[in-house]
Amino acid sequence: MAEDGRPSGTRALKTAAAVLGAGALTGLAVEFHVLGWSSIPGNSCGGRYRPCPEGTTPTLILAFLFTFAGLAGLTVALAAFTRVRPGRAVPGALAAAGLLIALWPGWQAYLWLRGPVLDPVWQAGPDRPASVRGVGAWTIGDDAGTVVRARSDALVAYDSATGGRGWLLRAPVRESVCAMSDRVTDGIGLVAFARDEKPCDTVWGVDARSGRKVWERDLTGRTLLYGGGGVLGADADTGVAVALGEHSVHGYGLADGAVRWTAKPTAARAEGGDDAECEPVTASSAGGTTRVAVTCGPYSDFHSAWLLTLDSATGKELSRRELPVESYLNVAAVLSAEPFTLLVQENDERGLAAVLAYDDPDDPERRPVTIPLTADEEDVALSGLHPVFTARPVFRAVVTGGNLIVAAAEPGSGAPERVAAYALDDGRRVWHTDLGTTVAALAPAGRDRVAVLGESQRLWTLTTGDGRRVGEEDGTTVRDIALKLDAEPQLIGAGDDWVLVNTDGAGRPPALAVRP
Repeated sequence: MAEDGRPSGTRALKTAAAVLGAGALTGLAVEFHVLGWSSIPGNSCGGRYRPCPEGTTPTLILAFLFTFAGLAGLTVALAAFTRVRPGRAVPGALAAAGLLIALWPGWQAYLWLRGPVLDPVWQAGPDRPASVRGVGAWTIGDDAGTVVRARSDALVAYDSATGGRGWLLRAPVRESVCAMSDRVTDGIGLVAFARDEKPCDTVWGVDARSGRKVWERDLTGRTLLYGGGGVLGADADTGVAVALGEHSVHGYGLADGAVRWTAKPTAARAEGGDDAECEPVTASSAGGTTRVAVTCGPYSDFHSAWLLTLDSATGKELSRRELPVESYLNVAAVLSAEPFTLLVQENDERGLAAVLAYDDPDDPERRPVTIPLTADEEDVALSGLHPVFTARPVFRAVVTGGNLIVAAAEPGSGAPERVAAYALDDGRRVWHTDLGTTVAALAPAGRDRVAVLGESQRLWTLTTGDGRRVGEEDGTTVRDIALKLDAEPQLIGAGDDWVLVNTDGAGRPPALAVRP
């Protein structure tokens, strides 16, 4: 006590500090309880397919510790303070101040404990009618500002930032979307339609910004290879749209659909007079040239298969080279136009099943680099049993930085739980990263990066050069999307957001987006 009987200033300060500190502990307790319990998606998490954010358990443990310590400390500190300075207003104000002071550092500590997460920001309403299926998607804009999802009966545009539904373009009556161009070129996307069990022979040029049909062409159609894709393409350098017909390749004006040329490839040039007709199976256009994979001769007597290079402006054949196959092509799909990378799988079970990488497709003397789909080290898993999206197949693969980056499965494993990179110049495996969960989707993630979505609802970013993980070792938790995704959704980067596109839009959202 001071000489005049008043309490010591030092003792008053100590008890005030104790009340302030106890109030801070109580504030942390309240904050950590709220943040910890609210961070659990759907009030339940844990396990392979419904992960909790990394810091959930320590956050809740600290919440209970702070609760006991804060309440006990506050009781003792208030009692001590009122003995020094009777009254309720001042200690209450000190406790409240301590609680408020703790909120900001508590929030920062929680973010550190929790680690990065991605939260859903929108999801599109269910498909109606429920019988339709998603068959492919386009993106529009540098940051994929619009995502166009193709269903069997229509094309639907979504704002990638808000999920707002934009335009809708319906397919012709009794016809379904059977093929799409790999991308939108100069604002025009190409889409083709077919009647039930009929060839894919009606082609539209669509203004992807407004959903307006710009032009229409009917051609002598062809029946698609299952999972082939790539039957429509566009070359920005020449302004030509390319479509594959029966024994023919057609060039149309990209902007107006005007007929530019028709090429009818045969095997005569390489077979010394044999004029067997060739059936185009897949194609891509870029840089002024169109490359077309064709099979020649009747299916009952398989003849040969070739990769043709055509001038996109005129349709003139510039070069050809034989594909190393001896039986029908069950699958032929272009994985990348530049550098040209082709997936081929023939009917013969001992035949070619590989990715072919061409460093110079115009030089017939240079053999392509062959990356087998199955080898001693691992099995390359570009898709499940069949590509999920049929008009524009989406593969668990990215071609970038001179590498083919693809999902892969260890020998004896039934699920692709690793990502591997193969050099396109010699076919060697450059690196692999085991993730411990099935790879659901792969997508480019900016310069020298690739994004990997796992079935465990985690998203990793890997460097394309060496497979190094960028950011958290265990990836970023994607919250509250359990049971909302197909087995192999399409992953699309849209600025800082990620858009996920499903095929089954009746039982799951057709599209949804997550954001940091």
